[in-house]
Amino acid sequence: MASPDRPAPRHPVAAGPPVVLVRDPGEFVVALPYLLGFHPRESLVLVATGGDSGRRLGLTVRVDLPPPEHQAAVADSVVGKLLLDTPTGAALVVVGSGGAGPAARELVDQVVHGLEHRGVDVHTALWAESTTAGARWGCYDPCGCGGPLPDPATTVAVANAVALGSVARADRTDLERHVTPAADGRLRRRDVMLTQAYDRAVAGDDVVQADITAGVVVVDAALGDAAAGRLVLDDERVVALAVALVAPPVRDVAMLRSAGPLAAAAEHLWAALAREMPDPEAAEPAALLAVSALLRGDGALANVALDRAERAWPGHRLTGLLRQVTDAGIRPGELRRCLGHGHGAADAVPSARSGADGW
Repeated sequence: MASPDRPAPRHPVAAGPPVVLVRDPGEFVVALPYLLGFHPRESLVLVATGGDSGRRLGLTVRVDLPPPEHQAAVADSVVGKLLLDTPTGAALVVVGSGGAGPAARELVDQVVHGLEHRGVDVHTALWAESTTAGARWGCYDPCGCGGPLPDPATTVAVANAVALGSVARADRTDLERHVTPAADGRLRRRDVMLTQAYDRAVAGDDVVQADITAGVVVVDAALGDAAAGRLVLDDERVVALAVALVAPPVRDVAMLRSAGPLAAAAEHLWAALAREMPDPEAAEPAALLAVSALLRGDGALANVALDRAERAWPGHRLTGLLRQVTDAGIRPGELRRCLGHGHGAADAVPSARSGADGW
């Protein structure tokens, strides 16, 4: 697990997914990890295309390669998800050792039929052993083109993605470590401190009414330290941030910070708190991390963050809403406009420790 006081990333924050200029199919395959956020393994990847050129990349969908008896259901599912982006075309890649085999071809045929039946042209259908340099790739079309994948570092697509701050992690497990909870002892100690803080504040009431102004000050101070590379999350600070973020008005302000000039620092802070905060309060920064990821077009990190939030606080309402947003394939610009209109504000200040249902 990474240290909680590591410096914030210095990369620029894009307003949407990376711009990917692809010159040939091999370059497209090695760019996939930068669209997904990690190197896919034994996967089917679909990318929606559209725009004036018909080849502008849109929504990216990845699923594990299914066993033969589940192929039809998986094909229907991925087709339905891709259609949320209303594409005019699609690119398809099977990544795995059996990509050129009959089982993969059958799955590809089902997906292509499903999309073309709905008026979406599948203009690219490829297989690749992996997404690393030198791996074999080939085309499902009769042309039979193929060869070794290029070194990603030599491609324009990957260079553009890296310049915009995209990171390709080794696999999804590596991505999940981004929000893996800290050592049990540290979390148990903070859990006790949080319970004591709530006991002092409740004073016979079931709901903690936080000082909203003071809560925003606590969050902004942490964001400033994250931006300056001096963030330290000791027990007292984590507890103070947990008490602050459990108040929806404070959490909504924090959400707006994710779309502002401190966006990179905010994403760093939310990820650190998702690791360092005990459950159920960890759902708040995990949900905020999902917002940060969605604003960058990083659906993989958004899903991992939402998984963490759901484990921390089952039924957390903001997490449920963000899951719907993620599943619907909402574009970063649309989410940014929603935040700009102040969506998500709430008056109640619930606590999972009092049995209330979080927004």
